Amino acid sequence: MALFGGRQRYEDETEVEQAVAPEKPAIKIPRQPSSPPSSSPPRREGGFTTIGKGITIKGELFGAEDVKIEGRIEGKIKLERNLVVGQAGVVEADVEADNINIGGKVTGNIAAQNKVEIVASGTMIGDIKAPKVIVAEGAHFKGNVDMDTSSSRKSLQE
Repeated sequence: MALFGGRQRYEDETEVEQAVAPEKPAIKIPRQPSSPPSSSPPRREGGFTTIGKGITIKGELFGAEDVKIEGRIEGKIKLERNLVVGQAGVVEADVEADNINIGGKVTGNIAAQNKVEIVASGTMIGDIKAPKVIVAEGAHFKGNVDMDTSSSRKSLQE
């Protein structure tokens, strides 16, 4: 039995001619890069932003999301939500946020609507204005603390 053209013989001894399709030239179409499938849901307002170790920002940072800093920021930070300065993070700026957590190094004055926390790995040089201030054992702090809630809320609203 012939597979690709030629003659084929059946039981009744009739020969059947099989047609061979002419070979078509191959057309090469460039492959479009596909975006990897997203395993996380689409971002929505009020998400979380991370500034990585290899990033330096000089200027002003304003936003309505939680921000984690593992890189370096110089200038001014004003957030409607929370700021986390990771262990590798370095901030040389005046900061305003809802809550501020310092695990890296911050130099500048900070004001929080709710709470400032300096964890054991954190260093803060500057003044703090917040109704709640937590300085963990082993943390470094040099500056003044103002826990008068009316002045810290007024400063953030200006």
